[in-house]
Amino acid sequence: MKKRIRGVIAGTALGDAMGMPTECWSQDKIKERFPEGIDRLYPASQNDIFGRTLEAGAVTDDTINTLMILNMLKKNHGKVCVDDYIKELSDWNENSGVSAYVSGPSTLKALDKIAKGVPVEEAGVTGTTNGAAMKIAPIGIVSDYREMQNLIKNVYQICLPTHNTKIAIAGASAVAAAVSYTVRGGSSIDEIWNIAYSAITAAQEYGYDFPSASLPFRMKQARKILDEEKRDEGSILKRLYDEIGTGMETIETIPCVFAIVELANGDTWKAAQLCAQIGWDTDTIGAISCGICGGMNPELPEKEVTLIEQVNGLDFNAMAEDVLSYV
Repeated sequence: MKKRIRGVIAGTALGDAMGMPTECWSQDKIKERFPEGIDRLYPASQNDIFGRTLEAGAVTDDTINTLMILNMLKKNHGKVCVDDYIKELSDWNENSGVSAYVSGPSTLKALDKIAKGVPVEEAGVTGTTNGAAMKIAPIGIVSDYREMQNLIKNVYQICLPTHNTKIAIAGASAVAAAVSYTVRGGSSIDEIWNIAYSAITAAQEYGYDFPSASLPFRMKQARKILDEEKRDEGSILKRLYDEIGTGMETIETIPCVFAIVELANGDTWKAAQLCAQIGWDTDTIGAISCGICGGMNPELPEKEVTLIEQVNGLDFNAMAEDVLSYV
């Protein structure tokens, strides 16, 4: 289990770092710059849309927020304490110097509201983006998918301040349940889809009813693309980009995540490469997809993982050891 937990955490960082250089690029732009695909970690480009000068292996808010959740769980002996998470997130947002360039719009908007005295329960009622799902993996690690209601309640606590909407909570719940299944030894692609659907259904009573298309329907459409294109990676990525969308909204991100997990057959390194080429929110789709795959198949490309640890000052083994005692 420790190895699988490490796979989830390191996989999240790997997908994030692989997708960082192409974040907010179109598929055509990525193909033009990387005609042979992306098979290693790259630094941010000179024309990075956010003006970042990040080196190869650097992570973004996807990993940073995931680590905040891990820190909160460690501080509270495996229990969710949303106030501690908000404090750490607010401190980082104010003092990191990079938050404005890497944090999502729902998070920034909610933090601004909280700072102005808006109650936590009201701050995230328009948060429909993937900022909840991107950081939720630790909740999946410490919550058992076989006790779904408890898992959903834990997810809801994390979503409450920034993403208190039905769609964001449903998407984050699907991810947390999938991660929970993998760290407990599960590796069936079909079962991952089934558990995700179960989590979405169980999460329906939570969150503000902000308008959204049907997440289960969009997920079924994404899987239909896999079947119709007979595992042709280029055609599948193109259709996901064109028909499902690969942006930062939960309704786009989550269907693509589960489609990538299946297309990569749970291989973390393969998923990282696919996500880096999918276009738009490449780092977040990568972080979530590779987190799930890392639990399924924790044999990761250690050269790249070591680089990520060195560049960001991380120790994935120690993190896995810390959280293991709370599972």
